[in-house]
Amino acid sequence: MCNTEEHNIETANAEDSEERRESRAQFQELFEQFGRNNPQFNPELIELFQNMLSPLLQSQWHPEDREKGCSQEFIDSLPRVPRNKVPLTDTCSICFERFGNDNYPLLAQLPHCGHIFDLQCISMWLSNQVTCPMCRDVVNGHKVQDLDTSKAELEEDWGMYG
Repeated sequence: MCNTEEHNIETANAEDSEERRESRAQFQELFEQFGRNNPQFNPELIELFQNMLSPLLQSQWHPEDREKGCSQEFIDSLPRVPRNKVPLTDTCSICFERFGNDNYPLLAQLPHCGHIFDLQCISMWLSNQVTCPMCRDVVNGHKVQDLDTSKAELEEDWGMYG
């Protein structure tokens, strides 16, 4: 008999198993509805559905494996983009609103890839994801270059005498 601790295996509790059985039964019924007996059967659509469903089920059944979003500190540090630096006809690729529709748009630019979004949209996105919604670049995976301050003149009262 195998020792579950030795193999780092956790046995499912009865409630978890029952929930999984119900989910499997519901999905089986759904597949039968879309199955080969359906005159509009499309194998590519079924494959697409399976490919989309698998990661969702995995994250639901194993929440510890879910990819965490970016920290609030990282989101707050995103560079802001002035309105006059972006064509007003450009749109946010998350909400599809034109930047020019708002008199005072709050725009943020992602580091490395440089894509620009409404601040509210990209904040929500990055709270759940670590990738750019357009190019899937890992936004917090690039080391920010440190500024070289060795040759900078530092004054004690810097900026006081405008």
